[in-house]
Amino acid sequence: MKFLNKNTEKITDYNSIRQEQLQLISIQLKQARIEKNLDKDIISNQLHIPITIINALESANLQALPEPVFIKQLIKKYANFLKLNGEDISNQFSTQLNPKVYNKKSSFESFNFKLNLNFKPQHLYFFYFLILFFSIRSLSNILESAQFTQIKVPQKQIIETNIPSTNNPSVNTSPKATPIVEKKEEKTPIPTELIVKITVKEDSWVKIIVDEKPIFEGILTKGLEKEWSGKQKVTIRAGNAGGLIVTVNDENPKILGKSGQVTNATFELPSQS
Repeated sequence: MKFLNKNTEKITDYNSIRQEQLQLISIQLKQARIEKNLDKDIISNQLHIPITIINALESANLQALPEPVFIKQLIKKYANFLKLNGEDISNQFSTQLNPKVYNKKSSFESFNFKLNLNFKPQHLYFFYFLILFFSIRSLSNILESAQFTQIKVPQKQIIETNIPSTNNPSVNTSPKATPIVEKKEEKTPIPTELIVKITVKEDSWVKIIVDEKPIFEGILTKGLEKEWSGKQKVTIRAGNAGGLIVTVNDENPKILGKSGQVTNATFELPSQS
C-alpha cells in the first residue's frame, strides 16, 4: 500500500500581488491629482469613467474594480490624464490570473485492486447463444410491428349538387354564389440571429457578452463602429452609456443611456411560437 505524497506545490497568489501593486500605484495617482488641484467629478466627466472607479483606484480597493485587464487600461488612462507616464505605471500592475488547482491524484489511486475473472469455454458459449437469442427475438418484433403499420388516408369529401332541369320553366336560375376566401395575414418573419451594432460617439469602456460568453472587453474610442451577433442574447456593459448608439436587427438606433452612466443592457432574440 502506498500513501499519498504529502509534498504540495507552492501556488502564487496573484490577487495578493495585485493588491500590493495597486497600493503603490494609487499613491502616485492620488498625489499627482492633489498636486494639480483637480476635482474627481471633473476627471470623471472628461474621462467618462464613473467616480466610483476613480475612488477605487486611489484607495486601492481591488474588490470594487473589474477584471485585471480593464484595471490596467484604467490606470494607464488616468495616469496619462494626470501628465504621468501611463505606460510605465500601468505595466507595474499584473494581469496574470490565479491558476486553477485540481487534485491530480485521489487517495483511492494509491490502492491497487485486482479483479480476477476466470471464464471457461462453456461459459463463453452460453453468453454467445444468449446474445444471439435476444438479437433474433428483437428483430422479429420489429418486423411484426412494421407489417401491421397502417397509413390512414383521409377520405375525400364528395359534395352532390342538384342540377336544375332546363325543361321546368318555374325554376328560376340564379348565379352561383362565389365563395369568399379570407386572406391570411402575412406574419412578419422572426429573425433567427440577433445582430447588435454599436456606434461610438464618446469614449467608453465596454464589455460584450454573447450567449453567456464574454466576447470583448476594453475601451471603445470615438468614431468606431462595432458589430456582434448571437443566437439568443447579447449583453452590453458600458461605463459611459451616453457615448454609445445601439442598433438591434435593423431597428431604429437608440442611445444606450446618459453620459457618464454605467449601464448593463441585455437584448434577446424573440421566441418563435
